[in-house]
Amino acid sequence: MSLQPADYFAHLSNLLLLVSYSVRDILWLRWFAVAAAFIVMPYYLMQPTVLWPPLFWGSIFAIINLYQIAHIYAERRPVVLSAEEQRLYDLAFASLRPREFVALSLVGEWRDAEAGHCVLRQGENVAYLCIAIAGEVQVSRGERVLGAIPPGHIMGTAFAMVGQPSPVDAKFTGSGRYMCWPIAGLLAFMERRPELRATLHNLASHDLARKVDAMMARQLQ
Repeated sequence: MSLQPADYFAHLSNLLLLVSYSVRDILWLRWFAVAAAFIVMPYYLMQPTVLWPPLFWGSIFAIINLYQIAHIYAERRPVVLSAEEQRLYDLAFASLRPREFVALSLVGEWRDAEAGHCVLRQGENVAYLCIAIAGEVQVSRGERVLGAIPPGHIMGTAFAMVGQPSPVDAKFTGSGRYMCWPIAGLLAFMERRPELRATLHNLASHDLARKVDAMMARQLQ
């Protein structure tokens, strides 16, 4: 069987497709697919009658793969956190990937606190979940001080979960810095990111368990 010059393009293109099926990295798979799509185009053009349909669809597939390649490169860029973001990440969200944490932080809002600034009010529904990175938060019920929440702990989780008003006040004892997430915005975020929902629930459960352990330890002292 004699090969025409155009046939070499078709064979080389299919060899590249064969290689693409053997690689595990999706980025390399897409690059091989793009190369195969472009290399086979001369074969379509060199036919006695130009094969426009496969040329058109091959171009479409190549463009889609190039778009996905650009998206993969964007996702793989190193994540650079600010000093505040890095501290919050280290304190409470180290189990998340940095890019996931950045997406979560964009839903929240950084706030400054002065002494007496209240993040939970007794008798009021919890509208925000808050985590301090600096400053201590005192928890009290009426005139009775129940304890303190150090930086890195989520405030308002349990009350938000059951949908009941906060039975306690939580106030900063001095100046502080914290991030807060509106409950509605956080729920919408988890609906858009179902793969993160279980992780965030585990974080909240772990944080709640730490608070319970700390409370029991204080009672035993």
